[in-house]
Amino acid sequence: MLRKILSCLPAVLLAAAAPTSSFAQSKTESEEKIIALTVLKKYSETVSCGSSFEEEKSVRKFLKNVYTIERDEEMGSATYFILWDGDIGCNGGSATHSFMISEVGRFTESRPFLVLNNDAFGEDFSKNINSRFIEKLQKINNEKFLVVSSEHGENDANNFPSKKYQYTVDRIKFQWKVTGKKYLGKNNY
Repeated sequence: MLRKILSCLPAVLLAAAAPTSSFAQSKTESEEKIIALTVLKKYSETVSCGSSFEEEKSVRKFLKNVYTIERDEEMGSATYFILWDGDIGCNGGSATHSFMISEVGRFTESRPFLVLNNDAFGEDFSKNINSRFIEKLQKINNEKFLVVSSEHGENDANNFPSKKYQYTVDRIKFQWKVTGKKYLGKNNY
C-alpha cells in the first residue's frame, strides 16, 4: 500500500503545482489588455455611474484607451494606464462626471489584475491638469504622454471651460511630472 502511495506521489505533486488560474497562463499583450479592461469595467460598475463602459457589452471598443507602461514577460508583471470616464460616487451633479486614468496591473503572472488607483500619473498631474475635460491621451513612449484638456477662464460656466491646452507629461526619476503646457486655442460651444 505504501509503495502504491509513493508511486502516485510525483503525479499528485505535478498536478498540484500546475497553474489553475486563467491569470497564471501566459497571455499576449492584447489578451492582457482585454483582461485589464474587463477588471476596470467591473470596478467602474461598483464605484461609478454613467461610465463610458455602461452602454457597451464588449470592452474591445475601449482598447485604444489602454496604454502599456511596463510588461515583464518573464515575471508576468504588467502595468497598464486606462482612460475612462464616469461619476465616481454617483453624486449626479453637474461637476461630478470626470475622466480618470486608472492604473491597472499585476505583480506576477500568478496574481490577478487589480485596479491600483484612478490617478495613474500622480499628484503633479492632478494639480496641473483638469481631468474633467480630457479630450485626448497620447502615448509617445513609456516615459512620455501628451494630454489635451481644458481649463476655465475668467467668467466661464462650470461645464464650459474656454481654454484648451496640450500638456506634456514625462516620467522623471520614477515620478510623473507635467513638463510642458501649450495653448491650443479657445473652445467654441
